[in-house]
Amino acid sequence: MKNKQFLGLASLALAALFPLALFPGDARASSHMDAPLITLDPSANTADVYAFLHEEGGAKVLETALAVYPFEEPGEGPNNFSFDDNVLYEVHVSLGDDVATGAATVSYQFRFTTTFKNEDTILQAFLGVINTVDGANQNLTQNYTVTRVDRRDNSTTELGSGVVPPNNQGIVTPLYNIGDNGENAAKPGVATDAELDQYTTMSIQDLGGGYKSFAGQREDGFYADIQAVFDLLSFRSGNSVFDSQGGFNLHTIVLQIPLTDLGGDQQVVGVYATTSRQTTRVLSEGPASLPPVNTGPFVQVGRQGNPLFNEGLVALKDKDLYSRTKPTEDATLFQQYASSPELAKLINTILFNGEMTAIEENRTDLVGIFIPDIIKVDLSTAPARLAGGGAGFLANPDDEGFNRLGIFGGDTLTSTVQPGFFGNGTVPGGWPNGRRFGDDVLDITVSAILSDLRDPVNPVITPADGIDNVNSNDSVYSKVFPYAGTPHNGRNHMHHSALAVVTEDRFLNVSTRGPVETGDSVLIGGVIIGGNAVKSVIFRALGPSLEGNSVMDPLADPTLEIYQGSTLIASNDNWQDTQADEITATGLAPSDPLEAAIVLDLAPGAYTMIVRGKNGTTGVAVVEGYDLDQ
Repeated sequence: MKNKQFLGLASLALAALFPLALFPGDARASSHMDAPLITLDPSANTADVYAFLHEEGGAKVLETALAVYPFEEPGEGPNNFSFDDNVLYEVHVSLGDDVATGAATVSYQFRFTTTFKNEDTILQAFLGVINTVDGANQNLTQNYTVTRVDRRDNSTTELGSGVVPPNNQGIVTPLYNIGDNGENAAKPGVATDAELDQYTTMSIQDLGGGYKSFAGQREDGFYADIQAVFDLLSFRSGNSVFDSQGGFNLHTIVLQIPLTDLGGDQQVVGVYATTSRQTTRVLSEGPASLPPVNTGPFVQVGRQGNPLFNEGLVALKDKDLYSRTKPTEDATLFQQYASSPELAKLINTILFNGEMTAIEENRTDLVGIFIPDIIKVDLSTAPARLAGGGAGFLANPDDEGFNRLGIFGGDTLTSTVQPGFFGNGTVPGGWPNGRRFGDDVLDITVSAILSDLRDPVNPVITPADGIDNVNSNDSVYSKVFPYAGTPHNGRNHMHHSALAVVTEDRFLNVSTRGPVETGDSVLIGGVIIGGNAVKSVIFRALGPSLEGNSVMDPLADPTLEIYQGSTLIASNDNWQDTQADEITATGLAPSDPLEAAIVLDLAPGAYTMIVRGKNGTTGVAVVEGYDLDQ
């Protein structure tokens, strides 16, 4: 085996799986504005699809999610981001021989109906503070039905119905936000059902038979600097971080499917999603005009399988065609875009000055993952490890062994239905074995394109960890249904930043873990203190104590700096050197004397934490902050 940069032994499993149904190749990332026409139809724009194996009540389930309406600005008025009554939303599952062709074996259809309690008002969504989903003050209410369609005999089964919770406006939707206060930022994701906000809890629908559904606004869980990708691969470095989806929401449909209804767990399945509209829409004008009338059969207008395929690999002339076609046609229409990816040519030209670093032709490895374009999930493994808020977010850390790079970061599972890595059943712990919330699909994509994975015995691995300088989401994921984070507060949020929005809760921010390199390649965290009161806060920079907690190469001696804007307001090297008694009294003193900590009284505002390695040392660190007034 050859390594241009060694990722670790587990990364080799990537290539060993190529001949198998699950993972015949590799490459991926994510997409929100895939094709020209669908960008004009946001409520039908299939932004992201997720699919992963989980366990509930001792039984395995397949968790699926479809997100639409990209780049929802939190807060709105007078109109409301919502699902479209005229769109047919579908999640498709391929079983057996259909996995190889991309045909849908079973489909799950969601249809929405919108009603208003009072139309004689400009207050479209909210008539007052919302205490109960679909209560008297929720003027705009959406209900939905879920129908199972078996494509083998065209039989249909009505699984049930549900209600959509309100969007997170702010003052009128306090229960979404920290301290149940609409002035504060959205609550972080949680580790248990009991900790979910009440709007979400009231909107989770038990459909019976192991099925469960949710439909509503959620935080956009995809993180990457997509803007830099299409700015001629001009990736940022150092302290410059730009999360393209940071601070935005989506409308997300989440469906839990019992494996007993799919034929059990000894198989690999495929998942993709589509949106469809009726063929004819009639408009009228004038005093006697009627609302638009939609007639005719439904036709597909949007499609999503693996992230980034249409946006990052398919040429402009075929992007809209992709949206209108089925995965069964991918081999004929789109295989050349995986086999000879233009993105590989651009990487060579722009990033490597014309050197042939990425292989440009005969990419059978990429064809294997993208053709047909469905997300494959091995159901025979243990449940997928899930992301929370990182190792340092003690209220809801990532599952032990979770890694945002999946198999590139050593996060693997063992299959009983395919030989896997070196014939011992090792398969990826995340994408492309499903896709979890928290998988860093952009970094994995570029790594796969730079690598040569066509020979499973001697793969050449070239990792691109941190290629876009965005290594974590701007919000905490939940590790319980519906998994996607709480929607951002329209009154208190910020965009395009990896810095966490924080307010008046014990945990001020999502603790951030990441690499600390030399020069400007430092670790950055951030908080926004809401409300009107001064808060006592402790900030910590951890390194040595991370050893033994699934962290390789921890930073040996971190230093910590706190900024307000561009002004340095405090710094520390070793926590016992200054404020030792004060830090000890908090009960949150670091366990290693070489780690840094600072206690401050801070007025409401935004603050930035920067972690460096003393004397140019490098490694992995965690930066975090706690509210001492709680």
